[in-house]
This record gives sequence, structure tokens and C-alpha cells, in this order.
Amino acid sequence: MFPDLQLEVMERFTAVEQYFRNSPKDFRGVPPELTQTPKGLVLLQIYAIYEFTVREVTSTAIEEIANHAHAYSDLKWPLLAIFLEPQVEALRKCGEKNDWLRRLDLLEKSTSPGPITPVETIPFDGSHYRHTHVELILKVLGVKRKLTLRRRHLYRIDTLVDRRNAISHGEETAMAVGRRSSRADIMREIKIMKSICLRLIEIVSEHCSTPARHRK
Repeated sequence: MFPDLQLEVMERFTAVEQYFRNSPKDFRGVPPELTQTPKGLVLLQIYAIYEFTVREVTSTAIEEIANHAHAYSDLKWPLLAIFLEPQVEALRKCGEKNDWLRRLDLLEKSTSPGPITPVETIPFDGSHYRHTHVELILKVLGVKRKLTLRRRHLYRIDTLVDRRNAISHGEETAMAVGRRSSRADIMREIKIMKSICLRLIEIVSEHCSTPARHRK
């Protein structure tokens, strides 16, 4: 599953790069909407690939770990935060009357010898895909390796999220955002975000392939 995801991400970045290479260059007399807007649109697409990668890495990791058929009672506690999602959600929504029954259900499930089952959830810290959000996902999965090899690249993620939000929420146009970057800047952004996405797939895939890492 991870190899397929890696291939998909590489193909998406290649398509973005090819589009940008063929977009109008900054020459005198060329309207700015033709040269600056593509830069902003490329940043939007880079963000889309990045968010896709994070979501798919998380769901694939959950499925891969579940395929090892660990017992709930054997899981490391951060992973219980994922695989007990149905019980946690039931407790959150049950109301005062059933609060203690749901607490008992939660604790009983956490010590069950039965095999874990996949769940649909993504750990979330409210930052909407900024670097702290991804670091939380890695922490819950139990991945010890760093998201990026260079700390400054973490803040490139945050800047990309801010640019995406500015365009998609109508605060700025794609042309206005694109005007602040040179073509070389955009090509560098494609390269760096591609490396971050592929590294994320690599470190999570490696973690999920070793069942002993998931157990107490």
C-alpha cells in the first residue's frame, strides 16, 4: 500500500512541475495575471498533494498496523488512542446518564485480548496540517524519526498552509500570492515539499513494517 502511495505522490508532483515549466514566463509586456497567477495556483496544488499525503499516510498506517492483528491489551498506549476511537467517541457523545457505562466500555476494550480492527480517524491538534499536526500524528503512531531533516523545513510547511488559506479563503488572489515568489522559488518549493512528502511515507512505512514496534 505504501509503494502505491509513493508512486501516486511522485506522479502528482511531476504533473505540477511540468505544468509550471510550461506556464508563461516573466517577460516584459506579458500580463501579470498570466505569469504570477500560475505561481499561486502551483502553491495551492503543492498544498493539495501535501494534505493528500498526510491523510493517506495516516489511514494506510492504521490499516497496516491492524493487519498485524495485535491484541488491544498488547498495544502501546499511544496506538490505543487511535484504535479505541469508537469507544472514545461513544464516551464523548453519551451524555451524563451513560457516562460511567461508556467509561467501563472504554477500559474493558483497552485490556481486551481480541484483535484490533481498523478505524477511520486522523489525530488533530487544530492547526490544520501545519507541522505540529503531522508531528502529533507521528507521535500517536509511535514513529520516532523526525518529519524533516532540516528544522527550517518545518516552517516551510506552515508558510505553505498560510498561503493556501489566504487564496482558498479569498483573503488574497493567486496572483498576489504568486507575485511574492520567483520562478526559482516555486521550483524550490516543489522540490522541498516533494522530499517532505516522500520522507513522511518512508518513515511511517518503515515503522509499520515492524510489528514489535507497536506492542508494549
